[in-house]
Amino acid sequence: MRKYIFLFFSLLIFNYSLIAQQDPYFSTYLVNPSIINSSLSSTYDNNNVVLVYRNQWANYSPTNLSLSSESPSTGILSLNLKNRDKSVSFGMNIITDNLGPKEVFNLSPYLSIAKKINESYLSLGVSPSFKSTTLNFSSLIFVNPSDPFNVGGRETQSKPDLGVGISYYNDKILLSLSAKNLAQPSFNFGVSDLQNTDNVNFSFFGKYLIEIDRDLNVEPYLLFRSDLKSFTFDLSALATYKENMSIGASYRYDEAIVGFLGYHFLKKNKLFIGYAFDYVVHNVNAKAPISHELIVKYDLPTPQLKKPIRTPRFFY
Repeated sequence: MRKYIFLFFSLLIFNYSLIAQQDPYFSTYLVNPSIINSSLSSTYDNNNVVLVYRNQWANYSPTNLSLSSESPSTGILSLNLKNRDKSVSFGMNIITDNLGPKEVFNLSPYLSIAKKINESYLSLGVSPSFKSTTLNFSSLIFVNPSDPFNVGGRETQSKPDLGVGISYYNDKILLSLSAKNLAQPSFNFGVSDLQNTDNVNFSFFGKYLIEIDRDLNVEPYLLFRSDLKSFTFDLSALATYKENMSIGASYRYDEAIVGFLGYHFLKKNKLFIGYAFDYVVHNVNAKAPISHELIVKYDLPTPQLKKPIRTPRFFY
């Protein structure tokens, strides 16, 4: 089985050329994987809320815009909840993506159901979404002023979408597959000849736990994405010491190398703060070399399966 999986992904890698992906990237997906696949929300131990901010290509100054523009930035708010026996996970991801002339708002509630199979779990997730996209025509530079796309002003369009996912995991291994943009929403911003379609995007995500000793664990990760016309992948490793401090590194194919540092605070490690640093190593002349990403995760109270029974016998 492993041989066929390896062959499948090898064929994908060598038969498709890389083109920039439509969905925003996050280097801290290791901490909040539900943004990749809704079924991965079942792997969380606790309810939590997550905030992420990414400054892409810091201090980048585009030359093809008529208005001054900051470098691309992306933010995410995730709320991940469970029922009492942790068999059902639900929540939402809110993503805002500012690309200068283009701004995207994505609201994605999700539902995931996990089923125990021997010592492992199988999880299925579904995530309907609402996408709102705005294009600022006034910020674009047109070589020909009579260009039919030179309409000026701002146009906003909103469309529904759908994503699904499946995950298999246990204490050692995690494997997941997902598909996003199944509705393939298309935005023309009021211009009949303009077409901006979100293509179906497939993702494979996997990891394996290596216990070095009682205090140190190392987890290698693979994240592979493709729309069957282009592809990209991340190879990552995350080391965790005493369940408090995390140090990691990634290589994003044909793009950048990434360093990550995170630490847990408060009682029972309820608060986690992490920082990722991206350094561009390919096509450096077309972008600024450095990106920054900050993530904050806070564990919320988990409903108890049974209410505690209080008795005078425990009072002395």
